[in-house]
Parts: sequence; C-alpha cells; structure tokens
Amino acid sequence: MAEQKNEQEAKVDNNKQEKLKEKVASHNQEEEIRQMTPADLRKQLSNKNADYIFRLQKELEEQGQLSVEEATGRVDALLPDLLIAQRRGQPASTYYNMSPKLKAADLLMPKKKTAADIPFWQYAVDSALLYVAIFVGIFGVIGLFQPNAKENPQMGITTLVIVGAVMGVFMTKYNEWVLPAGSKNKKIPWSKLLLGMGGMILILLACFSILSLPALRVINPILPGTVNVVIAAVAYGIRWYFRRHYEIVGSVFTPSSRSK
Repeated sequence: MAEQKNEQEAKVDNNKQEKLKEKVASHNQEEEIRQMTPADLRKQLSNKNADYIFRLQKELEEQGQLSVEEATGRVDALLPDLLIAQRRGQPASTYYNMSPKLKAADLLMPKKKTAADIPFWQYAVDSALLYVAIFVGIFGVIGLFQPNAKENPQMGITTLVIVGAVMGVFMTKYNEWVLPAGSKNKKIPWSKLLLGMGGMILILLACFSILSLPALRVINPILPGTVNVVIAAVAYGIRWYFRRHYEIVGSVFTPSSRSK
C-alpha cells in the first residue's frame, strides 16, 4: 500500500512538473514573440492570417483615410498577440470574431474615457469645486434671507472655500477607499475611516482657529449673500469647464469603480 501511495504521489509530482515546464515554455515563447520585429512577425503568419492582415490594413486606409505608414503602424501593434493566438490554434477571424472590415471600424472608433483613465487629482479638483459651489451657494442663500447671519465669522468666504475644498478631497478619497481599483462594494476598515474623518476634522478646526484671528479677518471677509451666490456660480462654471477639458466621467456623488 505504501509503495502504491508513493507511486501515485510521484506521478502527481511529475504531472505538476510537466505542467510547470509547459507553462514556462509557453511564457518564454510569448516573450520571444513580443521581442520580434514586425517584419519577422509577418513572416510567421499563416496564409489565412496574412490575408486577414492585408485586408485589414486596406480597410484602415480606406475607412480612416490613413496613410500607408499609419495603417501599417496600427496593424503592427496587433501582430504579437495575433501570432500568439495563431500558435494556440486561433486564426485572426476567430481571435477577433469579426471581419477585417469590422475590425478596422473598431480600431478607428474613438475609445470612450472610463473612470480608470482619470487620475485622483482630477477627481479631487472636480469634487472640491463642486463642494465649494454648494457650501458658498448655501450660505449665500442664507445671507440673502438672514441678514443677521453676517455676524457669524464661520461664514467668511475663505472659511467656506476651505471647508468645501477639504470636504471635496476627503469624499473623493473616501470613494477611492470604498471602490478601490479592481473591486466593488468592498467595506472600508473602520479604523481607516475614523482616521480619515479625524484628520479632516483636525484640518478644519485648525483653519477655523487661524482664520478667526483678528489679523486674518481681512482675508476672510463675510460677504453679502448676493456675492456668495455669484462666487458659487463661478465655481460651478469653472468645474463645468474643468470636467469638459479633462473629459471627466462620474462624480463624487455618482462614483465609479476605478478598476483597471
């Protein structure tokens, strides 16, 4: 019984080693293909794949009005993966699952920007501008209907801008914690959330204390409600232009998983 068990274990080990060798060989082969020049890659293509590539390049030239050099560059970028698929028994028509004409249209179609393409700082700026517009706008409306509220030092314009900006950046970071790259609906550790909220509160308290100093009131004036409403509108307008310029998708209130 012991000998049979040892033989079985030896067979399992041999199978594992064979699979590992095959995996390493396949990996090395792929790396070798990716190091080849486009000219060498084209020589390795089967007749069917060579014909597919020829027709694809012609479609790129005709549909996209591309020069021969531009179309060739687009096709050359596809060759390594195409040759790897070919060696696995997949011709181009099966690998792409579309004709050369449709593949050319797909290559020429502009790709839509996704949340994964947008860096954190752009989301942070977008959120900060939005929160500034909200905070300044709300207190601007309050100032319109409650003139006595002007006596509240926490309604100074610098205070409102800082509060809005800090809240915007924090909420952007919070969304990144909740929806990290590559996962969805992942619960954030309470310790991380509490530390983040504690840090935000400390920053705001420090700003309140500093800006309440008599010497600094000149940079933190309490503006009329109408002026605050105008500033809020300007902040929102800047945000609109910023989003349009950087093609930002989603927002702090409608976050997307930034999976890559």
